[in-house]
Amino acid sequence: MKRVGAGNVNRMRKGEMGIGTMILFIAMVLVAAVAAALLISTAGELNQQAQETGRLTQQEVSSGFQVIEVYGLDTDSSHDASTPGTADNDVDFIYLKLKLHAGSQPIDMENVIIEVTGENFEVNLAFSSSTADADYYQATEVRDPDSTYSSSNPIVSSGGIVKVMIDIPDAGGSSVNGLSPQDTIYVKIIPKHGAATLEEINIPESLIGNYISLS
Repeated sequence: MKRVGAGNVNRMRKGEMGIGTMILFIAMVLVAAVAAALLISTAGELNQQAQETGRLTQQEVSSGFQVIEVYGLDTDSSHDASTPGTADNDVDFIYLKLKLHAGSQPIDMENVIIEVTGENFEVNLAFSSSTADADYYQATEVRDPDSTYSSSNPIVSSGGIVKVMIDIPDAGGSSVNGLSPQDTIYVKIIPKHGAATLEEINIPESLIGNYISLS
C-alpha cells in the first residue's frame, strides 16, 4: 500500500484551501453583482419617481390663471345684463377676463370653482356655459387659437382667453342687491390642479355709465 508523504498531504490541504477560497471569492462577486443590480434598479426607480414628482410639482406651480381685465356692469331694476338700461348706482355683474399662466397646462373650466367673498356673503360657484346665478358663474371664450374650447368641452389652452361673468345679487343672496361704491369683494379662482388666483376688486367712489373698469 502506497503511503502519502507529509509534503503531499500539505499540498492537498493547500489545494483544498485554494478551491475553497476561490468558491468564496466567486460567491462574494455574485453577491456584489446582485447588490449592484438592485442598487441600479432602485436608483432608476427613484430617478423616475423624482422626475414624476418634479413634473407634478411644476404643473402645480405653473398651472393656473392670470386675470388680465376686470369690469363691472351697472343695470337698472330689470337686472338684465343683455339690456342694462339706466344705471342705478350699484354693480350687478362682475366680469373677469382670464388667460393661462406661462407654462400652464390646459385647464378644463368644468373643474374650476370660483369663490366669491363679500362683506356679508361667501359663495362657491361652479361652471356654466349659459347662465350666472346663485350656483354658477358663466364662462365663454374670447379667444381660442387651438380650437379647444366649446360649451360642452370648455378647455382653456395656451393663448386662449376666457370671460367669466358673476351675478352679484344672485350669488350674494337676498341680502345683497349689488355692490355699492367703495365696496370690496374677493374672487378666488381655484382650478383642480395648479395654483389658485385671488383677485381683490374695489368698487370706485362714483359709478358713471353702465360699464365700470375695475382693473
